[in-house]
Amino acid sequence: MWYLTAAVILVGALCVLDLILSLGIVRRLREQDETLARLTGPRPASEATVPVGRRIGEFTATTFSGAVVSRDGMVGDRLVGFLSPGCRPCEQQLPRFLEYAERFPGHVLAVVVADVADAGEYTARLAPVADVVVEKDGGTVVRAFAVTGFPAFCLLGADGVVTANGPTMAALPALSRT
Repeated sequence: MWYLTAAVILVGALCVLDLILSLGIVRRLREQDETLARLTGPRPASEATVPVGRRIGEFTATTFSGAVVSRDGMVGDRLVGFLSPGCRPCEQQLPRFLEYAERFPGHVLAVVVADVADAGEYTARLAPVADVVVEKDGGTVVRAFAVTGFPAFCLLGADGVVTANGPTMAALPALSRT
């Protein structure tokens, strides 16, 4: 009979341990959820950059070719794309961005978010159609555009106000084929 008592006590102890570990996991998941919500803010998932209708922040950066770009130096309509090597969605959107950039009537700025050593392939592909800035995550251009994830694309009006944005090229208006 003592075997049965020992088995019941052992099973009970294991159930209590399992309950404690499960509660710890739930608490940790809630903390991570709160941290993510704090980092991304109340912005809808469809907005990948500064919300439509708002002006981008101040920034100054040097392109891969050595030219200086800044918010105040942006004249005319702009297409801006943020891509990161090794990001599967970025790799899927890159051909669409290149096609759109070739037909875009204004200026094109591509921001490759990576170390310079890792940005080589993207820089080579983007350079024929865009001014390319390479910077680390959290750099001045990424902060000025309030990028929430990669990839991110937006259109700017002549005054630096976002007219369209999204995490895919489909979020931008279609260009006429001329």
